[in-house]
Amino acid sequence: MRPRFSVVITFGGEQVGRLDACIASVTAQSFDDWELCACGDLAGIAARRTGRALVEAPSGEFVALVQGADRLDPMALAATDDALSADDLIDVVYTDEELVEEHGEVIDTFLKPDWSPERLRSHDYLGNLLVVRRSLFVDIGGSELVRSGSSRHDLALRVTERARRVHHVPEVLYSRHLDGAASRDGGRSPGLVEADGDAVADHLRRAGIPGTVEKAPGATRLRVRRRVDDRPLVSVVVPTVGTARAVWGIERPLIYGCLQSLLQVTDYPRLEVIVVVDPSTPSDVVATLKRLDVTLVAADDPFNFSSRINLGAAQASGLHLLLLNDDVLIEQPDWLTTMVGFTHDADVGAVGARLLYADGTLQHAGIVCNVQPLHIFNGFAADDPGPFGLLQVDREVSAVTGACLLTPRAVFDEIGGLPEHFAVAFNDLEYCLRLRATGRRIVWTPHATLYHFESQTRGRSVSQAEIDELYARWHDELHHDPYGNPNFAPRQAVWLPSWAADASEDLRRRLRNGGR
Repeated sequence: MRPRFSVVITFGGEQVGRLDACIASVTAQSFDDWELCACGDLAGIAARRTGRALVEAPSGEFVALVQGADRLDPMALAATDDALSADDLIDVVYTDEELVEEHGEVIDTFLKPDWSPERLRSHDYLGNLLVVRRSLFVDIGGSELVRSGSSRHDLALRVTERARRVHHVPEVLYSRHLDGAASRDGGRSPGLVEADGDAVADHLRRAGIPGTVEKAPGATRLRVRRRVDDRPLVSVVVPTVGTARAVWGIERPLIYGCLQSLLQVTDYPRLEVIVVVDPSTPSDVVATLKRLDVTLVAADDPFNFSSRINLGAAQASGLHLLLLNDDVLIEQPDWLTTMVGFTHDADVGAVGARLLYADGTLQHAGIVCNVQPLHIFNGFAADDPGPFGLLQVDREVSAVTGACLLTPRAVFDEIGGLPEHFAVAFNDLEYCLRLRATGRRIVWTPHATLYHFESQTRGRSVSQAEIDELYARWHDELHHDPYGNPNFAPRQAVWLPSWAADASEDLRRRLRNGGR
């Protein structure tokens, strides 16, 4: 009878001194149905430590790939088996891990998200313990790839491309030794980023995604620069009440700065701009807008962000809709091209941008549903990479802000537009949650950056009724964010392990100060 797991230990010459401890961690597993496979000259060490014969090729139902300098937690295979036994469609499993320095000191813990294909294109967040169904491992030529020294990133991309289901076990079951191949923040050494870049470029070709691969800021991760060949028409819908505020020393209606930067800075060639004006919009502002190359739509009811967007969308003719606040300024010419690139994937329902406050600190890097909806890492420095490069990579999120949200027009119509029962707050959140309920992905990119002078258009007002309705509709989704981790402390915009965080603040008070 074949074993459940074939443990394949891969190693380089500098890792030989740590193989003994690695193999000892395999023999210490509480789950005993495994075999050890040779990849390199392991015979002497393995015979001494395991008392089992080494096999040349994996024969188990699943292949567990382990790096020779690392160690498994005693429960690693047992927890993996539990997950596999609960779902026959799982083909790939990965776990959380801790990072260990030379003398065994744990310096960080990588609490990972669930399956995030966009993030995997930027760096191999799956890590050094990768469990793959053997039939899939054979199909991709896994043994040959391992023997040829193919990067772990290449293996991760190849198996997840074909996997029916990729499963994350949110437990720290692996100790990763930091060596020359890895940085303290989980990134790769610059010398290995190029090999990973080649692997991602091959993946793009296999997946039919037009684009190129380059090093991201910091040079330990990658950026996929998607190519947009057809340049579909984008309809930009901007609601405004004509509010005037001082921004960087200049006082004027916010809509003027928004439109000026949109029309003069953006290099995307096919734009349609629809401005939805309010009954309270000053007549001189309306007169100025009429002289611009925009379409004006007049609303006649009390302000409701959702209804304004829906009204403007009804006049749009673009293949995509861009929801944009009037308190936004643009300084990056290719921001919209970057966002449109993600819509090549049919399962992408919305794309969000990186938004900065006027002082250059981070306002928006995606919304996390951590018992309550929060802008993750709000107020951090713009150049802060975040834990394990979180703020430097394209990735899936639970929701993005409606202050700058790109969505295919057909998807917008299918979902029914923005929910008008949420007049000011939570409409973007519910829109994204409804998209996710259809199986679509929400993508946030750090490579499209805008300034957002948040709350300068209107003061925030979140009613108790809106809070109650949000939780009545989306209780489960708000309490489990697949792109967070159940080990994070609840109600925290800064992701900390639950054992390291202070007591959280009151939910209702945080929500009343929240919103877009």
